[in-house]
Amino acid sequence: MPQLLDKARYITLLLLLTTLAANTSPAEDQFNFGDSDIVHFQDSNVLPEREEVLHYLLFNFTSRQWTKGYTQPRSAGDDVFLWLLALWVLGRGGKALYNHTGGESHSLHYTTGTPGLYTITLKPLESDTYVKLYISDSFPLKTYPVLPDDDTVKIKKKSRKGFSVEWNKSPKETPFDNIIEYHIAVNRKRSFDTFCSLMSHLHGDKRPSRPDTFNFLEEEKRYQKFLREANPIKAAKKNAISYRKTNATVFNFNRARPGRKYFVNVYVYNKLTRLASAFQSLEVRTKPGKRKPPSVKRLKNGQIQVHQFTKPKELLTMEFRVSKPAKEALLGVQVCGQKVRFQIRTKKKKWFSRKIQNYKEFTLTDLPKDTYTIKIKGSKKGGGEVRFTLTTKKNKYKFPSLPKKTSVTSLNTTCENVTIAWVGETRRQTFCVYKTELSEAQSGLRPKIDQCSSEIDKASEKVFCKRFRNHRQQHALQETVTGLKTGRHYRIDVTVIRNKRSKMFLRYDSLYVKTEDTC
Repeated sequence: MPQLLDKARYITLLLLLTTLAANTSPAEDQFNFGDSDIVHFQDSNVLPEREEVLHYLLFNFTSRQWTKGYTQPRSAGDDVFLWLLALWVLGRGGKALYNHTGGESHSLHYTTGTPGLYTITLKPLESDTYVKLYISDSFPLKTYPVLPDDDTVKIKKKSRKGFSVEWNKSPKETPFDNIIEYHIAVNRKRSFDTFCSLMSHLHGDKRPSRPDTFNFLEEEKRYQKFLREANPIKAAKKNAISYRKTNATVFNFNRARPGRKYFVNVYVYNKLTRLASAFQSLEVRTKPGKRKPPSVKRLKNGQIQVHQFTKPKELLTMEFRVSKPAKEALLGVQVCGQKVRFQIRTKKKKWFSRKIQNYKEFTLTDLPKDTYTIKIKGSKKGGGEVRFTLTTKKNKYKFPSLPKKTSVTSLNTTCENVTIAWVGETRRQTFCVYKTELSEAQSGLRPKIDQCSSEIDKASEKVFCKRFRNHRQQHALQETVTGLKTGRHYRIDVTVIRNKRSKMFLRYDSLYVKTEDTC
């Protein structure tokens, strides 16, 4: 029976505290909470005095703790959280006295002489977190290791692959004992402003244990929901945090990468009390690595290189190697779109520089053994395409050749055929002739020749392909296109390729003719 009475008295006390929380408390009364057993007070959100309490808080959820007057709280958590100290006065509700946001260990000495009921409201801002709370009405709060007056961590030296940091000794460190040591953490993601935050991210937090309760139904539901929503901090990946212990006040880190930022945290640690205090955190950026020269692609002898310009004034750079002196080299450039600036040079001399549009063929003479840099600069508008080749061997030149005069002329036109002529080249090439029937409206159009078109108009019909060469360029090549209709408009196109296997072709100017109305 006495045990039942004690339990009833305790339940009544908890209900009384809940009522006081709802209706506020008179400022002139100093409450006596009676039994200060830590388990019961932790469960009932009432903080005992001079006892460190560990709480698990859910991310972005608010938790409120109660204490009595003359409060001097100290808190430390795994992550950034917001906490607010308020005094509740009868008839006037809660009055905020102090608020703070941060992830570092934080203490407050508040002495107003006003007894009453105080609340500490906590809200994690980054993740679930454990928080340690310590309340006292007298100093010292707790014997945490003492930091030096200058608690900064300084960079001693740094390089591309490492750095050294140093700090001042703790005033409590003496040559006669070995209870003070320094713990150092280096990582690339974030700063750990408290030692418990470092431990949480290094090893991971355990799931919150189920607290002792009176097994009330609503209370049970609340705690089951709490346990389901808990998402403890997980341990960092292997080697993500470099963690070391030392008795020295200098630390060398030699696993850095060039041009990267690192967070450095140093803690003074008391091995007897197992408590730690954090120095100010430090950010270190290593020296940048040596800049590698941009890789330049090499153009092979006789290779056709195709480049699509995507940006205004885009610059393409390539190299061409002449392994032994060459009497001449053939350069072929086919430009689709706006004009481009084409330049060839060595370190000592500029060999070629010109603006090019459409298709051009050039011969460079007396080239010494050297590496030649090819630079092609696109137009201001951007876009377009360039195709080019360079070779010191004529048999490797893959572009077909066009004469300076690229017109096709009509020698004779009848009602069914037309005889055409054009100038070829001295080397053997394949010429193909196409015919395209046009309407009256189309016959008046004269579009520019697109040397970059990958195919002739789909409406065109191939008449024939012949392989021959002009032995004497002053004499034009002549062929007759047959099978035409009477009184119709036609466009005649002539293309040239090196051979049947080649995909690169060039076009002569189109010829527009009309067959005779009568035969």
